[in-house]
Amino acid sequence: MAQPAYVSDELEIMVRSGKSSKHRIIATLKSGKMVNVIETDRPSGYSKIKLGNSREGWVLSRLLNKTPSAKSRLAKAEAELAALKTKFSDTSQQLTQLSSEKGSLDTETSELKEINTALSRELAQLKETSSNAVQILEERNQLQQRVVTIERELESLKRENDMLINSDALDWFLVGSGVLLLGIILGFILPKVSWRKKSSWQSSF
Repeated sequence: MAQPAYVSDELEIMVRSGKSSKHRIIATLKSGKMVNVIETDRPSGYSKIKLGNSREGWVLSRLLNKTPSAKSRLAKAEAELAALKTKFSDTSQQLTQLSSEKGSLDTETSELKEINTALSRELAQLKETSSNAVQILEERNQLQQRVVTIERELESLKRENDMLINSDALDWFLVGSGVLLLGIILGFILPKVSWRKKSSWQSSF
């Protein structure tokens, strides 16, 4: 099984065709280059690595590390630092924009609170007006009922008055009829009484 390894901080290391310095150089590797170790020969101090395109070669085992070289780690750290700086700059801009938006939102919130307060006052006034309108409507209905009641009482009084007037007229009619009848009776009686008196006076002489 191939295992990853990294070329040490040497500028370049030689890849040879065999596991000794006598073998020819078939490639060179730069510092920080990752290779796959196929075999390690402790007695010779060489490790067999796999190159691209199915090529294989031998390098000194002491020039391979299990972790990337300091130079490559530094380059990676610098790249990560640059990325973090860019991200920090972007985050700062976003924070500035958010702060600005927050200020705008605070202003809008304040304006909305003022509008809400004004609407609350208007609503209270409308409720008061509505309450007064309901009270006025109830009073008007009560007055209308009183007017209807008074009109009914007035109509009843008119009927009673008409009845009284008719009764008085009948009484006067009856009185007048009685007087007339009495006059007629007296008209019949008085002449006879006068005639009898005269007859009695004449017979006495």
